[in-house]
Amino acid sequence: MLRRAVGRLAGMTAAVLAALPAAADTQYVWWEGEAPAETNFPRQSWFSASTFADRRHLLSGGDWLSHSGKRTGTEAFATYRVDAPADGEYNLWARKFWKHGPFRWRFDKAEWRTCTRDVALADNVPLRKHVCANWVFLGKVKLSKGARTFELRLSAKQGEELTAAFDCFLLSPGLFIPNGRHRPGQRTGLADEGFFAFEPPVDAFSRQAVLDLRHLNEAAAGQDGFVARRQDAFVLGGGRPVRFWAVNVSANNAGQDRASVDYLARKLAKLGVNMVRYHSALFDARGDVANLDARKLDDLFYLVAAMKKQGIYTKISFYFPLWFAVRPAYGIAGYEGFANAKPFTLLYHDERMQQIYKSWARKLLTTPNPYTGAALASEPAVAIVEVVNEDSLFFWTFSKRMAPPAQMRRLEKLFGAHLAGRHGSLAAALRSWPAAAHPDDSVADGRAGLFEAWHMTGAGLRNARPDKVRRVSEQVRFLAEHQRRFYASIRRYFREDLGCRGLVSASNWKTADAALLDALERHTYTACDVIDRHGYFGGKHAGEGASYSVRVGHAYADRAAVTAPEALPIQAVQSAGFPQIISELGWTNPNRYRADCTLLAAAYGALQGIDGLFLFATGSNALRDLSMQKFALSCPVIAWTFPAAALMYRRGDVAEAPEAIRQEIAIEDLYALKGSGSFSAAAYDALRQKDVPAEKAPATPAAHDPLAFYVGKVVRAVGDGPTRTRQADLAGCIDRRKRTIKSLTRQLEWDYGRGVVTVNTGRSQAATGFLGRAGAIELADVKIDCDNEYASIMVVSLDGRDLAESGKVLIQAMTEERPYGFKAARGKIVDLGGPPFGVRKIAATVALRGRAEGLRVRVLDENGCDTGKPAVAAAIGKGGWTSIRLASDAIYHVVERPAVPAPGPPRADSRPPGPTGR
Repeated sequence: MLRRAVGRLAGMTAAVLAALPAAADTQYVWWEGEAPAETNFPRQSWFSASTFADRRHLLSGGDWLSHSGKRTGTEAFATYRVDAPADGEYNLWARKFWKHGPFRWRFDKAEWRTCTRDVALADNVPLRKHVCANWVFLGKVKLSKGARTFELRLSAKQGEELTAAFDCFLLSPGLFIPNGRHRPGQRTGLADEGFFAFEPPVDAFSRQAVLDLRHLNEAAAGQDGFVARRQDAFVLGGGRPVRFWAVNVSANNAGQDRASVDYLARKLAKLGVNMVRYHSALFDARGDVANLDARKLDDLFYLVAAMKKQGIYTKISFYFPLWFAVRPAYGIAGYEGFANAKPFTLLYHDERMQQIYKSWARKLLTTPNPYTGAALASEPAVAIVEVVNEDSLFFWTFSKRMAPPAQMRRLEKLFGAHLAGRHGSLAAALRSWPAAAHPDDSVADGRAGLFEAWHMTGAGLRNARPDKVRRVSEQVRFLAEHQRRFYASIRRYFREDLGCRGLVSASNWKTADAALLDALERHTYTACDVIDRHGYFGGKHAGEGASYSVRVGHAYADRAAVTAPEALPIQAVQSAGFPQIISELGWTNPNRYRADCTLLAAAYGALQGIDGLFLFATGSNALRDLSMQKFALSCPVIAWTFPAAALMYRRGDVAEAPEAIRQEIAIEDLYALKGSGSFSAAAYDALRQKDVPAEKAPATPAAHDPLAFYVGKVVRAVGDGPTRTRQADLAGCIDRRKRTIKSLTRQLEWDYGRGVVTVNTGRSQAATGFLGRAGAIELADVKIDCDNEYASIMVVSLDGRDLAESGKVLIQAMTEERPYGFKAARGKIVDLGGPPFGVRKIAATVALRGRAEGLRVRVLDENGCDTGKPAVAAAIGKGGWTSIRLASDAIYHVVERPAVPAPGPPRADSRPPGPTGR
């Protein structure tokens, strides 16, 4: 039934005009979804605001226009009367229910345009279970001044679902940064008791900004050529060493309006980022599976160009088996009726899967980028291309429940050929293990059965007969050689067939038993150019969907990384002669102890000589999530603490340490299942933890102290020589009784008993953890006295001089964050809250050594601009100390004073050689 808008907007234009704060002469137009001039949407649906009465305040106007059920009649439609304030081009946005309700829309009698089901989401505000509100960009429109009619019609056909809801719409003449139900430029000031509202305004990127790290990057990424590998480090095209402080982005980020992508690139550069990892599927899921989605590819092209302009390189990850579901039409054998459609391990041996993959790679790397004119293969701003994400022949997914019999038979034939080559014939090989027959052995078919991953672990071999051990040893040799050959072949394909001049990384995954198999896994990666791994840290988190989301009813426990060094993901056993990166790194939610993330990553990443750290994962393109996300980067405690951490890491303020442990391992010993004896923490994210069998026995124990990673570098070389280990004297660095760790450089100290880490270098000094109970912390040129229970405070020279001489010093402080109204009781979430995020008020004093004459303290806003607020600073005691009481509601302070004459600031991305001569 047709219904007309009622209430105070009935018969009126449902539009609101207001001035944007960034430009007083521009105007936006806002209208409410629940107030159409005409509609046949029902008055009540399964998604009406009344079904989440306790959270309807998170909608604009407290209501929205919704639909549910299946279409049985005419199209569902709504029309609105809108006043355009002036002739011109506008950006049209809609706030709607997720990706539901694909619809077509138009103004007046213009041509219809469509909002598809795969539209990119600019933000997310949960309303009830599986119901949320999201801003989406619909496109640019040219309108004449005056009254206009806006019309939308749901795309559902007869019998299809009509699920849809519309909260509000916006016409903006310029950039729009979504902020939930709030209108452009609106800041609410809403904050829980003891917190201050974190609501960054749109960043104008003014030259007057006091804090802006864009100058660290090149004018354009790749301006001097391709990033290259120089032994175990990266160098820029001009030959200068470089480390990458990086983030993960997705097709959703790239799919936003172009202005938002440009904004993201500029904001990342300002915060100190010099690489992004694009991590998303690109294949055409609705057409030819060997083709790429043209729109997603175009979005990626624009992202690469936008990042390049800001001196930011791109790493491309385009294949993850979890993204791909095998269908009968794809021509891949064995999946018809098989329970698992995710092709884990398939790429390593199935020719059809490899054909599809190579077709994707060819289109990805050889299609000219319309925004730069160069194909990505010849684009120096594309630094690294990743072969496959999180897959391995040595992980728990190597099992019959994951691979159909037809695929296992193919791999068994390859194993049979391998054995025939080593033993003269398959029959001879099988006769050499009479007590280790496998039910899938078939000499007639040339197949040798393969044991699942568990049989390749210490637990699986613990009570095995000698024949079984010898057979599994041959299997491990075969899988390692096969996996390494595959990576070598793909690198060769990228290089020789596609002309890719960037670096290639193989994978980044874990094994079923790290002590036995990790050295082999990393050895297979040496067929490419870069060694990679992933890691996450978090506390207990349980409930439906807890592996990827945060919801009401979830149980959780806060956990501080500063008290759990053995569990951290910043441990890397590095492959000698190769750069090392961690391309997914994150402190997951819910957990109020996350502010130590960037400091710990930067400090210990630099100490170990890790060449790239990629935080996971970017949500909002404004780096401003509106709700608590599982893998949260776009939030105060992570992205907005980048400046000090990125500068310290990239500049090399923390010296790269000598080797704490160096292993030289004979490849034959690894094949013989003697293992490496040392390994990093598994540090799974919850999503992949599900692939690890709950009943598995404990892994093979480590032969070396895992705390060695926080003392110096742990390096492994696999070759033909004898196995031997050299270890520095760690007794003076690790004290298990006192629960303390000191780095070989003596710049980093970790008291994991008290939960405090300190950094003490010439240009960077910092403390993180439970500072409230630590008392006053005195470093070489900085004293920190913090009343907050838990905080992270970094003091970093901005002009490249040592802190005692610096004329410009950044003080960066962070405590805890949470959405406004977030509540938990008895370890369970009872209210997710909503925007804005709040930061616990800062209660800290920082004292600096050096001349107090002419000293000026500038309190900065979230965008690094001077707020004009006064700061309390006073000279104290002897020795030239100045005490500064930090503002309770500002995370950045910059101290300016006449500097001692010294050489100018270092060149972009320069760093001094470390102890190893890099």
